[in-house]
Amino acid sequence: MNKDDTVYVILLLISIPIGFLFKNYAFNSKLKASLSSAIGFLMVLIVCPYDIYHSLLMTCVNTLIVSIVHPNLIQTGRLFVFYLVLWIFALFSSHSAIRSAKTSSIRQCCSINTYFKGDLISNKKRLQKFFKFLKQKCVGLAFEVHDSFNRKKQLYMLNESKNMVRKNSADNENASDDIDDKIGKLKLDIEFKSIEPSLFQTILYSYCYIGILTGPYFKYRTYADWLSVKNCRLDSVKFMKKRGRIAPFIIIIFLVLSKFVSFQDPLKDGFYDSTLAYRLIYMVLIFTLFRFRFYIAWIFAEFSCMSAGFGAYPICTVPKPGAGPTKLKELKNFDAKNSKSSDYSFDCINNIDEYKCETAKTVKEVLHFWNMTVQFWMANNVYKRVPLKKLGQPITMAVSAYWHGLHPGYYLSMLTTSPCILAENLMEKGFKRRFVSEKYYKVYNMATWFFRTREFDYMSIGFILLSYDETIKFWKSIYFIGHFACLFFILVGFFLTKLFKPSKKTN
Repeated sequence: MNKDDTVYVILLLISIPIGFLFKNYAFNSKLKASLSSAIGFLMVLIVCPYDIYHSLLMTCVNTLIVSIVHPNLIQTGRLFVFYLVLWIFALFSSHSAIRSAKTSSIRQCCSINTYFKGDLISNKKRLQKFFKFLKQKCVGLAFEVHDSFNRKKQLYMLNESKNMVRKNSADNENASDDIDDKIGKLKLDIEFKSIEPSLFQTILYSYCYIGILTGPYFKYRTYADWLSVKNCRLDSVKFMKKRGRIAPFIIIIFLVLSKFVSFQDPLKDGFYDSTLAYRLIYMVLIFTLFRFRFYIAWIFAEFSCMSAGFGAYPICTVPKPGAGPTKLKELKNFDAKNSKSSDYSFDCINNIDEYKCETAKTVKEVLHFWNMTVQFWMANNVYKRVPLKKLGQPITMAVSAYWHGLHPGYYLSMLTTSPCILAENLMEKGFKRRFVSEKYYKVYNMATWFFRTREFDYMSIGFILLSYDETIKFWKSIYFIGHFACLFFILVGFFLTKLFKPSKKTN
């Protein structure tokens, strides 16, 4: 492991026993909020010691925007300008911080020729990672405030409509009953989803140590629910044992692979003198190392949540990653005093399903089980807010790439995702439904699994090398095999769809 990975692992490991202290001893909500934010601030100070003031300024500006700007402006998109400024500020502030750090006595050993190497680039990457999660909280909080305002507005309008129905028609009981149902549902939403944070609470939420470096993303409401729990009786160790059963296997593979390949290999002299077969094998191995690295980080991040009892909701409420409980009637009727640990679930903070990611047959399936709390954030705050649904997917993908950063490699990989999904859909429609009988479905599914795993190997290069030149150089060295494979299956699927009709059995 490199220096950054070591720092992150140590901080994640430290956060686990801290979580037990919060769960067992911190019963006062104000004390819990203050201490959790102080620990988070200290973690950021350790990771980005020279740039902490950038995050403070960004948090304060966001807090003022959320507090001053009318909630309606968030939905209309006018506030997007404010957040665009914040995101650009975060980017350029990190660059300016690094330039200023070049003159500091601590970093005098770093010359201009090694600007993109060593400690300076390491500090830049750490800062950008932290800003990613801070941006999520800032934007997510704004929409939570907006939605809370809208619920109150809708409740007022429904009550007015109910009064009008009663005055105009005494016989119209069905309409009145429908309004009562809507009012009942809205009141549940207000009780269990709405928020009214103060200025200080917004700042504390931004710096809560849980998820501050690696995720998972959580709503302010989830954070507020955690603060309100005064006596958590959950057996956190039991949940951690169940969640971490696969962790030793993942860690061993990661450590073994890291001895043979590294993310910096394509930047070394002589790498492209190797054979084509070696570069193809390297692509497979490095993506395995890449995703297993995330598996480890997210499992430990979930451990820190479980030890603190953070994100635990009753199973009967069907909690979803990032969203929290989805059945609010069951949540209202749940008897917490007579409950057991087995009645709860940590699905709200579940960020990754390793098994489904590894066995998913298509690119689209993998995206559903990878970084699930961020997927919720993208769907809830971007996709569902786009007025034209046809533009929802491309805009969401663009925001996703922008959220990761402004490195061209992200965009090159993201732009390759859509052709992969198109190829899978056309082959499903043009080949599988027309020519593959049910007894050979497993063979077809294995073939699609092989295609999507190789495509992810190919696309991961953009996320690893980041720069446009290095990414294109690597893809060129393997003859853009991923793009040509997509193009081949798109053409085959398209022509089969046009030339042959589906069988009656399939229809």
